[in-house]
Parts: sequence; structure tokens; C-alpha cells
Amino acid sequence: MTVRKRALLLVLPTVIVLASIVIFPMIFSLSVSVRAYDIRIPEHPFIGIGNWINLFKNPDFLNALSVTVTMIVTELLLELSLGLVLALLLLQLPFFRGILQPILLIPMMVMPVVVGYMGRLIFEVRSGPINYFLNLLGMEGLQWHASPDLALITILILRIWRWTPFVMATLLAGLLSLPQEPYQSAQVDGANTWQIFTKLTLPMLKPIITLVVVMRTLEVLQTFDIMYVLTMGGPGSRTTTLSLYTYLLGFRYWDIGQAAAAAWFIMIPLSILVTFFVKLMQNEGGEIEKAK
Repeated sequence: MTVRKRALLLVLPTVIVLASIVIFPMIFSLSVSVRAYDIRIPEHPFIGIGNWINLFKNPDFLNALSVTVTMIVTELLLELSLGLVLALLLLQLPFFRGILQPILLIPMMVMPVVVGYMGRLIFEVRSGPINYFLNLLGMEGLQWHASPDLALITILILRIWRWTPFVMATLLAGLLSLPQEPYQSAQVDGANTWQIFTKLTLPMLKPIITLVVVMRTLEVLQTFDIMYVLTMGGPGSRTTTLSLYTYLLGFRYWDIGQAAAAAWFIMIPLSILVTFFVKLMQNEGGEIEKAK
């Protein structure tokens, strides 16, 4: 037996397992997405792209898409801004970095379900600490997650609190890995702090920032836990994301066909982002090898 055949024989069990747990469910879900698949009815007739057409005609799906896009844009802007500020502060405080960084990373380690229940307690309308302090200041308590206008803001506050430490840690690692020679040359040439930041730091951090954007977008597209625990997509459908909407379609309304179509709609941008992420990592690895 040749080395090539032996290698193929060794890889074959892994390929079979992957085909069983990944490829087959994907093919089956694609088959379900083109059928009128209701698990309460024994017949599941083929309807082609009917589920996809109905999906885009459904105002609830368009609302879920809008909520998800809003969350992606808002979280990226605020988390990147806050994370970069914190990373720059920690960079200037090397003595306290070892103490402050683990403390700041604690929110990232909290389970999303726990964050959701914690949010219910903190933002509770009658006895929550946030409304208590507002009352002490002479202000009226807010409805927070019970309000159509504030529910999404409440969820964004919790999610930004949880994920900003991840962005901070990633950007700080990028800042610590930057070469010092360009900074020394810029200081000799008389560049000020703002010029060094905009002309050197940000361009050199671009791959790290791109990495953060891709990873955070992937996570937001899949977000489910906090909304499920805190608001269940309400009030109304103000906090219904694509993932939660897909769950509700399949397990509350039993329309498995449309749920499968919605899941594929989520998977397509996820696949594009993962492919972009892999290409980015390959390019970065190639540049590092060339630099060596």
C-alpha cells in the first residue's frame, strides 16, 4: 500500500463522521427549505422557492432582518470605540495592566443566559437598582426591557457590556505586537500624538480591526440567548433577531420549511464571512512569514 493510499485510509473515518454530522443535515435542511414542511401534517409537498418568496414577503422576517442589522452596526461602532479607548489606556499603564485586564475581562466570561437573567434583575421596573438610582435623582423609573422603545437599547447595553472586553483584549494584543521602529522615526520627524495615531497606529491595526469586525458580526448573526431570556423577541417583535425568528418559526408556529429557509438565509452570510476570515488569516500568515 502506497503512502498516499494509507493517508487516505486514515482520513476516511473523519470524512465519514463529518459527512454524517455536518453534510447530511445540511442537505436535509436544504430539502426541507423547498417543501411545505409542517411536522403536524404527514405530507410535505415540494414548493420550490416558495418558502423563500414567502419569507421576504413576511413583515416579521423583514423586521428581524432590520433588528439584526441595527444590532450589528450599533455593536460594532460602540464596541470598537470603547474597546480601542480601553486598549490604549491599558497600553499606557503597563504597571496596572496585569491587574486591570483580568478584571475587565470578567463580563466576557459570563454565560449569555446569566447575562439575560442579570439584565432582568438590574433593569426590573419596580425594584431594579437602575430605576432605584433614577428615583433617587428625582427621575421617573423607565420600563427598560418592557418598553417597545427601550427594549432593544437594554439588550444592546447588556451585549456591549459583555463583548467590549473581548474587543479590548484583541486590540490590546494587536497594539502590543506593533513594531516600535516606525514610532521612533515619526517622533524624530516631529509628528504629534494624533498624527502618529491616525497615520501609524490605525493603519497597522487594520488587520486586527478587520478580524474583530468579522468575528463580532458572526456572533451577532447567531445571537439568541439574551433575547430569549430577557424579552422573547418582544415587546411585539422589537427585539426579534434572525436567529430568534427562525426558532419561533420552527418551534412555535411549526413551519419547519420556512424556518429552514430562514436558517439558510443566515448561513449564507455566515459562510461568506468565514471564508473571508480564513482568507484574511492566510494573508496575514503569509505577510508574517515574508517579514521573517
